[in-house]
Amino acid sequence: MSELLTISGLTKRFGGLTAVNAVSFSMERGEVVGLLGPNGSGKTTVLNMISGHLRPTGGTIALSDHIISGLAPHRVALKGVSRTFQLVRALPSLSVMENVVVALAFGRGKLWGRAAEEAALAKLDEVGLAHRAHQAAQDLTYIDLKRMELARALAAEPELLLLDEWLAGLNPTELRTGIDLILTLKNRGITILLVEHVMDAIRAVCSRCVVMNAGRKIADASTAEALANADVVTAYLGERHA
Repeated sequence: MSELLTISGLTKRFGGLTAVNAVSFSMERGEVVGLLGPNGSGKTTVLNMISGHLRPTGGTIALSDHIISGLAPHRVALKGVSRTFQLVRALPSLSVMENVVVALAFGRGKLWGRAAEEAALAKLDEVGLAHRAHQAAQDLTYIDLKRMELARALAAEPELLLLDEWLAGLNPTELRTGIDLILTLKNRGITILLVEHVMDAIRAVCSRCVVMNAGRKIADASTAEALANADVVTAYLGERHA
């Protein structure tokens, strides 16, 4: 494997608040890495900087040796980074297929017309949603909205896929379906950085975890080692319970 993502001294300040404080880690191609931490630890801020939605205050982000930190979101996407959001960002007036076609039309491949529709159907089929391709996006259930957003992210043929609490809010049956879908992507060799609070999912899909607390990285190890780390346990449970 070769290194795909390299984050060095990444920092983000909002006025006097340091949300991310000199965080560094890297990812190899084909890795699925969990980015963990209590609420407010800075995880989503890191994803927002990687995807270009926030400009870092300091540090660098490199994708395959190309610096992407500070680029606008559409330019980061064209470099090969795709993501989902905590709250699904659908285009409700469009059909499910049209939501994916938008990503294909403005993505790296610039597909239009029949070719885009066929590619969109293929991506929807990958996530188990092809049978609802012509439904209005606003009529989808919560899990199917998440599937549609994932199909749209995959339509960009990303080198790096960022999943921000993609499994949040699912019932146990939906959660199992979601975990199996991420495992399918993992088996295809897609590189994934996963922000998640569902520990069953983390143990099932992540070979390694980076853990943050109060803006700092406090652990970077195999999943079992990271979750057993004393600083990680204290960050989640507090001194008394740890």
